[in-house]
Amino acid sequence: MAYEKTNAITIRYADYSDTSRVLTFYTRRFGRVSALAKGAKRRYSRLIGHVDLLSFGEIVFISGRTRDRLHILTEACAFETFPAIRKDLARLYAACHAVQLVNAMTAEDDPSPELFDRLLGLLRWLGQGIEPAAPLFAFEAHLLVLTGFMPELSSCVSCGKPNRQSTTAFSSALGGILCERCSAGQTDVVPDVPSGALNLLERLARGKLTRLDRIRVAPQVVASARTFLNHYETYILGRELGTTKDL
Repeated sequence: MAYEKTNAITIRYADYSDTSRVLTFYTRRFGRVSALAKGAKRRYSRLIGHVDLLSFGEIVFISGRTRDRLHILTEACAFETFPAIRKDLARLYAACHAVQLVNAMTAEDDPSPELFDRLLGLLRWLGQGIEPAAPLFAFEAHLLVLTGFMPELSSCVSCGKPNRQSTTAFSSALGGILCERCSAGQTDVVPDVPSGALNLLERLARGKLTRLDRIRVAPQVVASARTFLNHYETYILGRELGTTKDL
């Protein structure tokens, strides 16, 4: 048996028995890992308060698979628990959507230190009490880039014509925007996406906007960006996340 130590963010938990839980972490060294936390539901468990959903800290686990293909969690120490996020529904929904995306879009034992840092950065932004739209959009844009799913937002994905329209159609199946001619006859598209929403996502993906606390996104841009991102993420995953309807 080998003991492993790493920084981790708790992204999911599920009951395993009357006293134990299965916890899923996104870790800096190992990527997404799941571990059995024996006795975690007991009243006096030393894990209480250290592995709550969205908490960031350090974990120690026994590397090696049980018959249920789980690591065994032995220690955990929370560094940050982001209480301000839990006091505001909009920020809580944004954080929960982000961790559900990470859980769904990453493979086990496939580390990405940059993604870990982006997720921790999102939680810290949200923990500061700023509006959640820009930090969440920035995280989603980087997640799509890092996982290879970033759509084409500046030119028609079919003919390559640069987008100069005030609104355009977005096709999840084709992975990008469509000009007026190429979108004719297409049925599964998000119509009339404003160029402002497309430009915002593209600039965030390229790291052109870093002071997220200074970005003010108009409500109509938030709504439009949210609509086509939800559509695209649902297409990629093959299912709708439970947090989608709360955003």
